[in-house]
Amino acid sequence: MKNQQQEIFETRARNILNYLNAQKRYDRDFFKPPFIVEFTGSPSSGKTTTIKQMYNFLRRHGFQVLIPQEGAEVIPARLRKSPDYNIQTGLYALKILLAEREEHRHDVILFDRCLFDACHWMKYWMEQKKLSKKEAVNFVSFFSSERFTRSICLAYIMICDQEIAVKRENEVAPSDKLGETTNPASIEEMVHRFTAMHRKLSPRFPQLRLVDTTKLNKKEMVLRVGSEILEILEEKSL
Repeated sequence: MKNQQQEIFETRARNILNYLNAQKRYDRDFFKPPFIVEFTGSPSSGKTTTIKQMYNFLRRHGFQVLIPQEGAEVIPARLRKSPDYNIQTGLYALKILLAEREEHRHDVILFDRCLFDACHWMKYWMEQKKLSKKEAVNFVSFFSSERFTRSICLAYIMICDQEIAVKRENEVAPSDKLGETTNPASIEEMVHRFTAMHRKLSPRFPQLRLVDTTKLNKKEMVLRVGSEILEILEEKSL
């Protein structure tokens, strides 16, 4: 038999739980997961500009928006010459994706490089002979697993002609010295890899988009991508 004190405790606990709507707060069907959009692609193709402008637009219209910290800002730069670097950046993004899709703090999440970016780099490291074909295939299979990628509503691969990309880079760079991945040859190779990746993966992943911004100015590229994002997310919300 419960004593009076136990009944009081249990009644108070139920009252608090009802106030918090605990069942609804943790019900996946009540609170929908956030819309997740990934951006990846070659340097100076407009990723950062588009992400920033979409972030500002959505915030100004009442959405709770998150731009997760990019893995490249977290994983030690000394690892850049090893496939471990991009394996870690991919895992870092995956950890954020898994956590955020179960929480209700944000409406839209804009990833600057996530799972499809990791798939691209596995092909690069295979070409550099630092991953075997089997290893590269296994990592791509892991990062492109339906268990993970189903949470990504849209994934944009943004590319740009190497000469135009270098010109864009030099317009704002304090020095005209080119980096390891911002020289014409590296950009051309990257565009080729990303294009090949889109061709191979897009039949499996309809959310994967390839956008060539070579002939677009900043406003045009933001309108091109932004209008599609809003259209697709609106369709998913109906």
